[in-house]
Amino acid sequence: MLSRCKFHLRLWYFTGGNRKTYTKQVREYCLNNQGAVLDVSLVRDGEFSEIPYKTLLKILNRLEEEKLIFGISKGVYAIGKLNVQNDPDIVREYTENGKGMVVGGILYQGMGLSSYHPLVTEIYTNAMTSEHKNIGRFHLTRVNLEFTDSIVNLIVLLELIRDGYNIKGSDFFTLNATVDDLLSCYSDNLFEKIISEIHYPYAMAHLLHKKLEEKHIPNNCLKVFEKIEGQK
Repeated sequence: MLSRCKFHLRLWYFTGGNRKTYTKQVREYCLNNQGAVLDVSLVRDGEFSEIPYKTLLKILNRLEEEKLIFGISKGVYAIGKLNVQNDPDIVREYTENGKGMVVGGILYQGMGLSSYHPLVTEIYTNAMTSEHKNIGRFHLTRVNLEFTDSIVNLIVLLELIRDGYNIKGSDFFTLNATVDDLLSCYSDNLFEKIISEIHYPYAMAHLLHKKLEEKHIPNNCLKVFEKIEGQK
């Protein structure tokens, strides 16, 4: 009986020790990443993959009570005094190092194509597991692509062709000139990768084909589009 009691005491000790180690690990991560965003869906399989999920959630709840982190969306925390209205922090977390890109009105405004400032910042990102996520005024859409310069340029072209004259406050001369410049970045291979992840209407593909033909740029974009749509 004594031996069994010692066994349970030792088991409790080591289990408790694990909990303390896990808490220390998460706390140190937060202290070393002040101003960043902690997305549970990512760190549970990354930095904290060895921590049981329920244990991780309990630790995060305690750290939130201590005001070391702050919940800003379901499963998403700001580490330290992050202001969710601060564009560089959220945008950097989900776009830098090939993780994503800003699209929509903020993109067009930044390119000098529109004078309209939207209330919502739209982001395509591979840095999350859910299909969509809202963090304050940021709307994130999961796109499983590595956002190289070539991919980003072609996505910008497709977005411009799709939205076209519907872009609020747009400068149509600058818009058309920008589209013409971006046509040179087209390739069937990149186009196939992108439309496998992002849905675009047939009208966009048809207009893209027309513009590529006018510039005498070889392409099979309609065949590629029909192939991918047929697989969905």
